[in-house]
Amino acid sequence: MTRHASPSLHDEAGLIGKVAVFWIVVLLLVGLLVLDGISIVLTTFRLSNTAQAAASTAATQYKNLHDTRKACGLAEADLAVDGVPTPDSDKWCRIDTTSGQATITLRTTASSLVLGRLSFTRDLTDVNVKESAEPAL
Repeated sequence: MTRHASPSLHDEAGLIGKVAVFWIVVLLLVGLLVLDGISIVLTTFRLSNTAQAAASTAATQYKNLHDTRKACGLAEADLAVDGVPTPDSDKWCRIDTTSGQATITLRTTASSLVLGRLSFTRDLTDVNVKESAEPAL
């Protein structure tokens, strides 16, 4: 009588190990992407909050002083309080002199573990916000 060798779990050990390593790598990459996504969202929220506060300050100060340069200078102080560097461009603070509406445009790069290091995903870490505010009544 011939005995047939039946596959045992021991014979599958190499395959199970490879599958486990594959899924660990996939979960690690997904985790890193989630962390990068959270970083981008938090950076956007923080920058948007800062821009909104600066726009409100600029609009209110323009209403009181009728001087766009001074109003933007006071908005710049709001940026310093939040630790956001003042943009090099003169276009970051705009005030509509007819309505008194102030618009603040800020840009930064979110910190990342993966997305900022790959050339085809680097643009995803660039955060641009534009916030406007009317003068307080």
